[in-house]
Amino acid sequence: MGRPYRPVRELEAHLARGELDFALALARAIAVERERPLELSVTLGFLPLIAAERPADYDLWTLRWLERWCGELSRRASVDDALEIVQGLAEIPVDPERGLETIKAVAARHGARRGG
Repeated sequence: MGRPYRPVRELEAHLARGELDFALALARAIAVERERPLELSVTLGFLPLIAAERPADYDLWTLRWLERWCGELSRRASVDDALEIVQGLAEIPVDPERGLETIKAVAARHGARRGG
């Protein structure tokens, strides 16, 4: 008996190994199959790779992620929360671990349901 296929875990493994192109292809396939976007916490994992491998695209990716974060948290997030998120996003190209920690801390305050 084989193990069940878990495409999001496979996607996260590609991200952990720095395999951006494989992760992008799999992410598109998962989103199409589910008929909805991936969770913000999963898409957050793309940002350090985008910063490293496609720095010219980083602002576009980051702004799209931030827009979605603001939309999904709507009235539950404050301007102060958004400021912390932006600080974390700005930190990712310089210190990815610290930037992600900042973002995840804000998400944790909101129950990490959708935050990051």
